[in-house]
Amino acid sequence: MKILFLSPTVPYPLTDGGRIRVYNLLKQIAQDNEVTLLALETQPTDADSISHIQQYGITVHLVEHLHTLPRVSLSTLLNAFLRRQPITVARYNVSIYRQKLQELLASESFDIVHYEMFHTAQFHTESDLPSVLSQQNVDSAIWHRLTDETANIFYKFAYWTQQVAFQRYERVLSPKFDAVTCTSEIDAAIFEKHCPKDIVKIIPNGVDVNHFTPDSESEDAAHLVYIGSMDWYPNEDAVSFFADEVLPIIRESVQNAKFTIVGGNPSENVQRLAGRDGIVVTGRVPEIRPYFSAASVFVVPLRIGSGTRLKILEALAMGKAVVSTTVGAEGLALKNGEEIMIADEPNHFAEAVIRLLTDPALRKEVGVNGRLRVEQDYDWCNIGRELLTVYESILSK
Repeated sequence: MKILFLSPTVPYPLTDGGRIRVYNLLKQIAQDNEVTLLALETQPTDADSISHIQQYGITVHLVEHLHTLPRVSLSTLLNAFLRRQPITVARYNVSIYRQKLQELLASESFDIVHYEMFHTAQFHTESDLPSVLSQQNVDSAIWHRLTDETANIFYKFAYWTQQVAFQRYERVLSPKFDAVTCTSEIDAAIFEKHCPKDIVKIIPNGVDVNHFTPDSESEDAAHLVYIGSMDWYPNEDAVSFFADEVLPIIRESVQNAKFTIVGGNPSENVQRLAGRDGIVVTGRVPEIRPYFSAASVFVVPLRIGSGTRLKILEALAMGKAVVSTTVGAEGLALKNGEEIMIADEPNHFAEAVIRLLTDPALRKEVGVNGRLRVEQDYDWCNIGRELLTVYESILSK
């Protein structure tokens, strides 16, 4: 197949879940197919980063737009209002990206177009080729949870407007594609309300089980770790919740417990946590595996989110016992108490962590079970084949 893959960003370096997912899917589908990637420059390193994608035989077209990508400015807000778009989508309504897409469609013959998220789905009018919309999460659900969480009336109204805008996109735009892929059954159920029968497919998140492998010798005593982009509010809320309401309870029983927050661009609120005893904020790190290895327990105290958490799969692949909220583990078919510990209230979350910290045998057992599960169900090799099956089913109609 000749596949045109539209991405709002260059999926390297692997600094967040979205990039990790796109990078690994590209790597898999390019093995026996001709793949062209069209991506927008959003980071100073993007021009250098494309070599990591080209090594798999992928043709990369980088739309150079770094210095003029609009922030959430008044003009962006106005365009979003006039076009009835979510603000985050309006930011990526870039004319030169559309122009480059038109050039590619005019100069080459593609079999299918893959649109990554609504950021690129807005350009679907440029082509009548068979198409797939790939959704990493349900954006309206994220904004709904943000609306519920905030007490500030101004922010509550702003978040609600984005919830409504994404709901409109889910209702109006999603049915225009030959297939819509989601990461979990929970997310798929949202899109099935609006799409024709049988076009919504589940392509779960995965993990490179050869890259993320157990390393028990590097484990630190009573070391709790969380990894995520720290300029994303759900992650900021998660670590603040854990530091304020969970960690103090843990330290009553395990006095030497320490908490490391790993992730780029920490907000001011996250940076302030570094001033507390037993908390370390690293900022962006070149490699996350050493932090997984050092963890006694990997914690995922998320209260806001959608989709499925790659960080959990990576921790499990490294044989780590994981304690997560229900939201954090949403969409993952993991057995509570055997492959993961799930708790939502601060006391219950702390109790699960304390139990694992004080029972090495249980901690090892949960980690081993988790590793076995990701090997069976969440290997990117198998997931890539599932995506190719979606493409093939469309083209065979």
